[in-house]
Amino acid sequence: MRKNILTPYFILAAFILFTIAHHGYAFFGHYGFDDLHYARLANALLHGDLDYTDHYSYRFAILIPTALAYALFGVNDFASALPPLFCAFLILYLVFAALRQYSSYTLVLGLGLTACSNWLLFYSDKLMPDIYVALAVMLAVFIVDRYKYSGDHSKPQRYALGLVAALGFGWLAKETIVLTLPMLLAWMLVDSIQRRHLKFWGYTTLYGLLVLGAYFTLIWAFTGNFFERLDAIASNSYLNACSYDQQSIQVLLKRLYYDFFALTSTEGILFSFVFIGAYLFRKEGWKQFRQADSLSFYACSALLLFLASNFMSISLKAYVPMCLDPRHYLFLIPVAAVPAARILGEFLEEQKYGWPLLLTLALASLFLYFINGQLFEKPYLPTLILVAGFYFLPSHAPVFKSLFSILFLGILLIGPIQQVQYARKVQYPAQRAITYQQFIDKNEACYIITDPVQQRLGEYYGGFSPNRKDQFLSFEQVNFDSLDGRRQYLYLNWHTQYLSGLSSADLPDYVRNLDTTSNPAIYQNKALNLAIYELKAKPKTYTAGATLLHNLNDFEGSPGYWEQNTGGLKYQGKQAHHFNEFSATFNYPLEALGKIPAAGIRIAAKALLNVSSATQCKLVISIENPEGAYFWQAQDLAKFIKVYDRWSPVNFEVDLAKTALKPNSRLKVYLWNEDKKEAWVDDFEVEIRELK
Repeated sequence: MRKNILTPYFILAAFILFTIAHHGYAFFGHYGFDDLHYARLANALLHGDLDYTDHYSYRFAILIPTALAYALFGVNDFASALPPLFCAFLILYLVFAALRQYSSYTLVLGLGLTACSNWLLFYSDKLMPDIYVALAVMLAVFIVDRYKYSGDHSKPQRYALGLVAALGFGWLAKETIVLTLPMLLAWMLVDSIQRRHLKFWGYTTLYGLLVLGAYFTLIWAFTGNFFERLDAIASNSYLNACSYDQQSIQVLLKRLYYDFFALTSTEGILFSFVFIGAYLFRKEGWKQFRQADSLSFYACSALLLFLASNFMSISLKAYVPMCLDPRHYLFLIPVAAVPAARILGEFLEEQKYGWPLLLTLALASLFLYFINGQLFEKPYLPTLILVAGFYFLPSHAPVFKSLFSILFLGILLIGPIQQVQYARKVQYPAQRAITYQQFIDKNEACYIITDPVQQRLGEYYGGFSPNRKDQFLSFEQVNFDSLDGRRQYLYLNWHTQYLSGLSSADLPDYVRNLDTTSNPAIYQNKALNLAIYELKAKPKTYTAGATLLHNLNDFEGSPGYWEQNTGGLKYQGKQAHHFNEFSATFNYPLEALGKIPAAGIRIAAKALLNVSSATQCKLVISIENPEGAYFWQAQDLAKFIKVYDRWSPVNFEVDLAKTALKPNSRLKVYLWNEDKKEAWVDDFEVEIRELK
């Protein structure tokens, strides 16, 4: 029992301070794509500019608060982090409000399950819409719970308006709020069967239709099309690994019945549901689906959201369940934390649910071990040991309950600690400071040539101002012949290259073979693997000239210079090539080319690849002589695979100077599947062209 009325507020304040401290100590930075796109849109909104063909432009729940923060504090990381942090604080407050009337143990456990969830904590300061959706869903569940179990039933219209406002806020944040529909329909169905709260649902339906009508009317007024937002979503869609309607039934079934559970268990999202499972799936636990009290309401709501997250389609045109990315499922965490804390609190106070908890925790631990061999790296097994230890204690004095709560919080911190360690290794604040010191603060007339993410960060740091003298250009954007006389810098940052999806093989030739004598380094930081060079000599860029060799292997016959076998699957023709580790190899003596051009040669390889799941396959170009391989480069092919069980074009090319080639050399081109999973290749093509 609590002895001080202020105790719950101190507990809430402690978790809010924990969230603030995490931001200050372990801010990871930005991914560089969606997040900085929101930053650009918010800045454009601040200046009265809005692109209605971009479906992100309709997410006003994130754009308006961010634009206001930019108006007050400028375009910077502090302003970008304020709105999502405020959302995180509100989520913590809602969990606090839902649990405040219970014991301090229950409150600590509930806030811990929320604030110490590594993904909710990670996105608590990120410029992404998912934390806003989590707030909207938690608010919707909280409002309905208050009305049904502790509210004033004489004013259903007030709570109905609050529910519609919460859902509307979620719709303005991200379209995934539609995943609440099964939960809403289930609430209405249960109440309708039991003939209770009918006025509330009537008002909710009425207000919802009115708000939807007003919303689409406003869109029509601004765009001339009632469904412009939906059309923008459709026009901005693209083929990717989440296009389950474009993949085989095996890929879809694996997503539904294995991958989703593997993701949510590995990433800790499933953790609170283990306790809910112990509550619902016990003898006569099915009766809880009647939602007779607040605990059963929260437990059933969390379960319905979980099932909808897995099975519900996010497309009206085809069956497409949601992408497997932890951020899409943040809304599950606070909703599930409330009943999980109640269940654990009753376990501590009354020793209820002992054996069901032990069983569900044991099953979750076994499942996690089955999918990735982890035991103590995730909270399931440590919690099983903790629960068993407390359950079988001969005494359950308050000191043991306090010790249980402290140890439980320690277990919850396993994920955040790993995350903090990585963030500290990345040292984003130090990277940001270097960019400001070297470029942003100076604002000299220059070009900064870098990877796509660093280029986007540079524009963001500069406030997206069109009046700056410096200009950040990505490798793809730069054309040295079109640049004016301004100074040119090459900015190489390993971390942002990684975020850009660039391996060393993807970098331009003038970067991989940079002449550091003619182009001196003006700044280097080996700890961060970051360097800045002034490009004083114009980089040599080559174009491909005459074709010296072209060889296509369609695996229908036996073309020269190939070592191969064939199989039954094919892209076209009668057959393709099946392999597990190494594919058929193109083995060609370079002396057969005759005289090598003075500038050198370009070797290009392309093929069609078919894999059934995530792959570690690489396309390798190797050159060797009797002494061994002296040139070896590989291109990771995962980035080319948009969908599984379909043929995907892959390619790789390298430029080689004539001076780099040794006598008696042989060119070898092949696919190397590091994970040794089954793969198929067809129409494997190798071309050698002169450089000029």
